[in-house]
Amino acid sequence: MKIAVLGAGSIGCYVAGCLLASDPTLSTSNALRLIGRQRLYDDITANGLKVTDWQGREQLTKPEHIAFSIENDSLSHADVILLCVKSQDTEQAASIINQQAKQSAVVVSLQNGVGNAHLLRQHIKQCVIAGMVPFNVFYKGNGHFHCGTEGNIALEDPNNQCSDIIKALNNASLPVTVYNDMKAVQYGKLIMNLNNAVNALSGIPLKSQLGDRQYRLVVAKVLSEALAVLKAEGITPAITGKVIPKLMPKIMKLPNFLFNVVASSTLKIDPEARSSMFEDLALRRRTEIDYLNGEIVRLGEKNHIATPVNKHIVNLIKQHEVAQKGSPHLPANALLFK
Repeated sequence: MKIAVLGAGSIGCYVAGCLLASDPTLSTSNALRLIGRQRLYDDITANGLKVTDWQGREQLTKPEHIAFSIENDSLSHADVILLCVKSQDTEQAASIINQQAKQSAVVVSLQNGVGNAHLLRQHIKQCVIAGMVPFNVFYKGNGHFHCGTEGNIALEDPNNQCSDIIKALNNASLPVTVYNDMKAVQYGKLIMNLNNAVNALSGIPLKSQLGDRQYRLVVAKVLSEALAVLKAEGITPAITGKVIPKLMPKIMKLPNFLFNVVASSTLKIDPEARSSMFEDLALRRRTEIDYLNGEIVRLGEKNHIATPVNKHIVNLIKQHEVAQKGSPHLPANALLFK
């Protein structure tokens, strides 16, 4: 099996780093190739690919054992394409896959948002597998990617087309849960991802942000709006971790001492973890806000349900994308629509 990671950013590099560390034959035969931006190419070819996690994983693959390219023609060899581009880049990625990949390749979407697999199927002939990555990965620089939260990768594989890549991921201590239908799972992940924007606007680590009840009260409003919209849409988000989605607003409203008790058993978060949206603002690049909180605003408008807090947060993120100054480090009360 030959694997390509298209869009090798934080998630793609972390998954690739775990795979390479677990199976040296992937590097010696160039059976795993990463395709990404010049910035990460420079870092990884100089320093190697280091992966760590909140449980103590620490693995390094040396530069000479990594096939990293900034050219898309590296796709041509792949039996499996792990697609890790931002949601807004899905159509462009589909065009690249059409031009470069063989038709027998299996494309596994490991992207945020809920509509990427459907969009890919409209544009490419290859088999598309919907996926979901629940954990958070933060790039610490110099080729070092740190996973700060827990969770199993989810894949929709009703026809058993991913047995080889699932085996490889499991062997790399990246456990996979297989589903026949990913819709509820993806909306469950979307619920969890709605905090990404709050974290990005706060500018502080996830654990610190969730430890502050004022920020949690903002998150509670964001989640309450989302759950009302999804109920109107007839969607029941699946449990993707240890927390039941419909209980999350109540959990977020708990006083600190009670929240800490609940969080200690349900939310495993590394003190260093931050949201990917925080990183996007820091790097002055476009975020996925339209596919996260923006999805809630869109469904709210469709179902005539007001979503003022989500809408305000979408507007704030877009303002600071334009400002190109990184996180604005806003206090919690600035995130509420007034």
